[in-house]
Amino acid sequence: MSASGSTGTGDETVGAGRAPDQAAVARRVEELFVASGALRDGHFQLKSGRHAQRYLEKFQVLQFPDAVSELCSHLAALVSGPEGRAVDVVVGPTTGGVILAFEVARQLGVRGIFAEEVHDPDGTTRREFRRGFQLAEGERVLLVDDILTTGGSLLAMLPPIEAAGAELVLAAVLVDRSGGLQSVTSPVSGHAYPAQALWTLELPTYDPGPTSCPGCAAGHDLEIPGSSGTKRAAAAGPIAEGEAARSGPGMPQAPAQETPSGTPPTTLGPAT
Repeated sequence: MSASGSTGTGDETVGAGRAPDQAAVARRVEELFVASGALRDGHFQLKSGRHAQRYLEKFQVLQFPDAVSELCSHLAALVSGPEGRAVDVVVGPTTGGVILAFEVARQLGVRGIFAEEVHDPDGTTRREFRRGFQLAEGERVLLVDDILTTGGSLLAMLPPIEAAGAELVLAAVLVDRSGGLQSVTSPVSGHAYPAQALWTLELPTYDPGPTSCPGCAAGHDLEIPGSSGTKRAAAAGPIAEGEAARSGPGMPQAPAQETPSGTPPTTLGPAT
């Protein structure tokens, strides 16, 4: 599968100062996820143990540089333009946030860094800037990530940003599965920061069992996707369509009217 049909920033289509069409951006993000196979239908077991009939595998779309560039142009647009909130650095959590942070930073002409998960002796985990990455006091930060489900990845990023004395301007994600992303609240300071998603997606989940889960009731094989590789939890057989590397038509080309790069941001709620 090729991503050659998609575009990069799309700056030629929308002039600075034009209000972003959030609905068009959401449709475009959905289109890229569907075309890449990142949004899949089937019968899935999630990390929580609950079941779902649809599943987002972000790395299916993040494997295509042109698609990543286009998605990041929409993230960059949230903090650019005449009414934008200029930033000095873009940060993201490992793993998917690394790709997004560096591409958004490239488009904005600023630094891009990431924070890694650290396991403390007491068994707790936290995020930490390592490898010589540092935030300076007063630096304006854009925090980016891929899929928001519980918000844990974003929340874990707030303490190291605050500890450095940096200013979080906006937390932005490609897809919000929580259904109501407006702000993220620091577990340390209690301060709420504005947050925004390019695409909000409702993905119902179910308790396992034929009385509660449609997939179980229909007797469909259960798939257990994840970083260790997709596994089958039921009868053996060929991997479901869309599970392996996909073939077929390339990524859809971005419609000119649906690539609002360089436009002013619209936040879902002010910081408190």
